[in-house]
Amino acid sequence: MDFMNGISNGKSDKPCLMQMQSPISFDCDDKDGQLSMLDRSFSGCILLPFTKAMNPDVPGVVLVDNQPVQYTLKTLAIFRGAWVLGIRVAGIVERYDTIYSLHVEGFTDTDGNQMIPIDLELKTKPKQLPQPEHMEHEQVALQAAEEGIVLLKNENNVLPLSPCTLNIFGEGLHLFRAGIVGAGKINPRYVVDFKEAIRNSTEYELNENLASLYTTGNDKIPEDTMMEDARNLSMTGIVVLTRESGENLDNSSAKGEFYLTDDEDRLIKTVAQSFTQTVVILNVPYPIDVTFAEKYDVDALVCAGVGGMLGGQALLNVISGKVNPSGKLPDTWVKDYSDIPASKNFYDSANDGPRIDGDADVWMDTVYEEDIYVGYRYFDTFGVVPAYPFGYGLSYTTFNIEMGTVSYNNNEGLCCTASVTNTGMVSGKEVVQIYVGKPDGNLEKPCKELVEFEKTSLLAPGETQEFTFKIPPKHLTSYDEEQAAYIMEAGVYSVYIGANVANVQKAGTFTLEETNIIKQVKNRMIPVERPHVLSKNVPESTYPSGKYSGIKEHVSEIEPKRQLQLYMPTNSMVDNSEPLTFEDVVHNPELAHAFVAQLDVEELCRLTVCASAGWGMQDVGTAGGLAKLEDYNLPEFAVSDGNSGVNVKAKNIGFPTGTTCCASFNKELLRNVGRVLGEEAGSLNVSLLLVPGMNIHRNPLNGRHAEYFSEDPYLAGVMAGTYCAGVEETGVAGCYKHVIANNCESSRKRNQSIITERAIREIYFRAFELAMEIHSPHSIMTSYNAVNGVHAAADSELIRGLFREENDFEGFVMTDWNSYESCDIVEMVLGGNNWITPGSMDDKYTKPLAEAIANGKLSIECLRESVTYVIKAVAKSHKFKI
Repeated sequence: MDFMNGISNGKSDKPCLMQMQSPISFDCDDKDGQLSMLDRSFSGCILLPFTKAMNPDVPGVVLVDNQPVQYTLKTLAIFRGAWVLGIRVAGIVERYDTIYSLHVEGFTDTDGNQMIPIDLELKTKPKQLPQPEHMEHEQVALQAAEEGIVLLKNENNVLPLSPCTLNIFGEGLHLFRAGIVGAGKINPRYVVDFKEAIRNSTEYELNENLASLYTTGNDKIPEDTMMEDARNLSMTGIVVLTRESGENLDNSSAKGEFYLTDDEDRLIKTVAQSFTQTVVILNVPYPIDVTFAEKYDVDALVCAGVGGMLGGQALLNVISGKVNPSGKLPDTWVKDYSDIPASKNFYDSANDGPRIDGDADVWMDTVYEEDIYVGYRYFDTFGVVPAYPFGYGLSYTTFNIEMGTVSYNNNEGLCCTASVTNTGMVSGKEVVQIYVGKPDGNLEKPCKELVEFEKTSLLAPGETQEFTFKIPPKHLTSYDEEQAAYIMEAGVYSVYIGANVANVQKAGTFTLEETNIIKQVKNRMIPVERPHVLSKNVPESTYPSGKYSGIKEHVSEIEPKRQLQLYMPTNSMVDNSEPLTFEDVVHNPELAHAFVAQLDVEELCRLTVCASAGWGMQDVGTAGGLAKLEDYNLPEFAVSDGNSGVNVKAKNIGFPTGTTCCASFNKELLRNVGRVLGEEAGSLNVSLLLVPGMNIHRNPLNGRHAEYFSEDPYLAGVMAGTYCAGVEETGVAGCYKHVIANNCESSRKRNQSIITERAIREIYFRAFELAMEIHSPHSIMTSYNAVNGVHAAADSELIRGLFREENDFEGFVMTDWNSYESCDIVEMVLGGNNWITPGSMDDKYTKPLAEAIANGKLSIECLRESVTYVIKAVAKSHKFKI
């Protein structure tokens, strides 16, 4: 029956469910569903709207193949405020290409009318099989997942496991996640989750009787007989924990997110007491509470992260010993959420507040009171012991890392040599990490900072690999606001080498007799009112309080406002007496400005605004594209999200999340990841990928934590730059995002980050600066939030100052999508933004620009300069295709 026609919703009419398609389609591999980015309670659900307003206090009944399942009943804005029934089928409906029966009854509308019981059909999508033409790409995805797995604990060498029947507990087995939601979502050709990898194995079997207990979405403890049967098969118990995450909604410190649920805690405790050996697997996109590992004497703890389309196979390869784990934590994992100094200044919905989405009309301040002490810089300096330190990760073998020579001169910087020897019994890879401790002077410094790292090749037992590290002076600086300069202060610098920040040896020192200014700049983003910040000299009185962060009542704009410098266009008028085509610019980029000079105001405005997003039902899923102008033969230039896969509706590659890829600490691998992603995008006619996302992990509850790389700006910058170089070597353009300090999703368009200039330059901008040293991309994307009194999308000191003047960025700058909902379009262009997204095909967003030209608020020279950046980048990308 077509419920869309002839709907009756009078007071006495019974409510009906509207079935959009028959049968209802469901993808077994998509555990959360994209709409869960709007409301977490719809995770894993199929959604059916009611024809009338419903009474949520009157329970209904939902059966899948005659078995009761969980549901959510509430309104959802995307359905124009209609009441929607979310039927939670993920983890329950698992057989591919199968029809399931749905029965719904008992739901009552607000007029007291009970629905007529209804029977529907749900059909799962067919399973896609690996194809030879994709083998090379998918092997890179598998390696990224394998090397991103971090072995956190392995008492008595419980792992690797000998061939046996695997007793796996917890709903995480059936909800094993391959990806996240939002811009970082993947649409892979197929997925091999953990249970499928086991079922495909010739060495391991799955205890199917035990596994069936968890198909209804729970973490219950089995009855005694089932537990006894499991022990008879194997004395190893495995618990799988999983979490959802993604764009638009932050996570919280509540149970079931950062902390364990009571059911999860009881399950781990029971398994640990019932089995000789206990293994816990963390299929999580962000750090969570792991104190249970010590509390219940868990033998092995494995952080599988979110491993993409082959994450389950990668996990089995690691726990079986086929692959030796070599991942390292790109973040500090804490013993308690409150141990994180930034927790005091991060909106947490667990504190009796609502979960605030990214589009909320709520104005907030987030004060970065922890200042430069982010992640290990805090824990290492202040002597706070974490659960697991930055850079930590175990192996099935052992390594000896030795430093050779250490030397420094003012021209070349720090030069040191090191060697790594596999001293164990099996082949493996190790990561060498170099840290430097800087002397305190006028500026206090963290105890140590990462300045270089390298991963070995696969070393056989007894094999040694030699390394030479050259670290330029600019990577050893601190930022002095008083001098507006990057400096190396006089004093003794200590050099450390080791396998993680807490396990290093002092390898040498060098001394500067006087303070050196390495790079003279000027302060650009000083906060209007300087925040109180943490100091190791007086920690008790400066520890973050959170007093000035949170929702701002009766506020409807960012305040107080920072005054911006007026930047004049750098391009002068040119003689364009001879008509130029886009092909002329492709062959000679120097003609870009002359090409743009021949465009009229309407055409300039049109090229400044993206030609709308392609996310509708009839579209392919691209995020937008370049507007087409008649007579100039401009190419198709489609852009797409895609940190871990090309986020369009066509099936393609599915990589691990950014955090999991970064945990590999493997630069060559990240370049390959970027290359494969670029090749896949090119095959789908995508010209620019909105990747990599590379904001700093200031707080693990950030909903987009998984898309980003690390808490450390050096690691994040190097991995992002290498990754983007791989993307752009294919001819597909990349985009560093989100500039800058996009460290939460709660009311992200109206959230102001208040940060010292030093922390901006040493932590948040430093990651982008380091990435540009490795590879300058075609584009960057500004963030939704404001920083120190100015929206990032309109901040000329950020865009024109930090990026263009100080770091010679020549690509184009785009807004994040719908930034104009909280930031004026003309101000964004004046601030240096070149492309307003997603725009539309009408004049809604071009008209304000044309009016600004007419009334003198915006100069034609400024608009021409802006469009020139866009045209040059498009031409540069297009040149790869001819």
